[in-house]
Amino acid sequence: MLISALPPSGLVLASPGESATAVPPPLRVIYFVTRDRQPCRDYEMRLDRVMREVQRFYRDGMKADGFGEKTFALETDSHGRLRIHLVSAREDSASYGRDASDKVRSEVKARMLEQGMDIDHETIVIFQTLLSWEGAKAIEVGPYVGTGDHLSGTAWVYDDDHLDPSLLADKQPGGYYMRPCSIGEFNSHYIGGVAHELGHAFGLPHLAETAAQRVKGISLMGGGNHTYGNNLRGEGRGAFLHPLSALCLANIRAFSGDRPQAGVRPTCKLVELNAEFNSGEMIFSGRLQSDISVLGLGAYDDLESIPSDYDATGWVAQLQPEGRFRLVVAELRKGASQLRLVVAHENGTVTVFPYNYVVDDAGHPGLEAFRLRQ
Repeated sequence: MLISALPPSGLVLASPGESATAVPPPLRVIYFVTRDRQPCRDYEMRLDRVMREVQRFYRDGMKADGFGEKTFALETDSHGRLRIHLVSAREDSASYGRDASDKVRSEVKARMLEQGMDIDHETIVIFQTLLSWEGAKAIEVGPYVGTGDHLSGTAWVYDDDHLDPSLLADKQPGGYYMRPCSIGEFNSHYIGGVAHELGHAFGLPHLAETAAQRVKGISLMGGGNHTYGNNLRGEGRGAFLHPLSALCLANIRAFSGDRPQAGVRPTCKLVELNAEFNSGEMIFSGRLQSDISVLGLGAYDDLESIPSDYDATGWVAQLQPEGRFRLVVAELRKGASQLRLVVAHENGTVTVFPYNYVVDDAGHPGLEAFRLRQ
């Protein structure tokens, strides 16, 4: 049994293990230009600023959550500028609809293989010329999504002449997102979108902030992609990186390089689990066993009445010696929910233990759902 402990604060610190000096591979930036379009104005300099802004956001978030200044690396040229791989699409914009992520990626993969890069083993962001304007109205044409795991992933996002972090504070009109908005708000949605979809490319699920956390803003993997940078315009507290997201990012390949046994799925089990309810909180205590050491433990509490997982709140546990833990889940909501205990391992993988339970009209959870499964 291999277990690593958390500091007294309960925040997870990346352990200085055997691969602490590993260099993360750089994130690759692809620029996908449809046959009927040209690259957006000044795209090379703007996207350099966009990606460095998103890099900064993750660095600041990881530091705030107790992991030090960890973030992803960027691929740069000999002058230190962001390297962007240009891919010319085979067809016009109309051929790449909202569900065309596989189609776009397959064209990108074929072109990059010609250059000696297999994107199946990379984390990539594909900026697409698939945001169209009809007068003052912006129309989303192509895919805008992200998917991946601790080793590799892909984010599909848009480029646009207006996309530039230097404009996040701009209150002048000229943007559009569902309705006319300022240039700054346009950048909040779409730069926040780059950060959010990149989170999915890193393997993160959706995750909302708790009520207590709203003094910090909105969780990036919840709705924070739409509030990113609002604070720069005095329009809210912006977005933040949730501690549970940070825990899951700490040892992925893009943040920590090639970890020992990175391709191995852990054998992890709960050998003890006890649940209590007190003063509106569920309090879990138990013990883990794992053949790959554990960095930390958390939980997603996801209300089933909301179809997506955008509402799932996150909680981080304090891991104690011998794999013991104590996890507190508050802000319970009436109805059926799923609690997903998440174990983050030193090799970047996660193990998930799901439990379906119900909170009755009096606010009491059905603790029998958490009886240990033999």
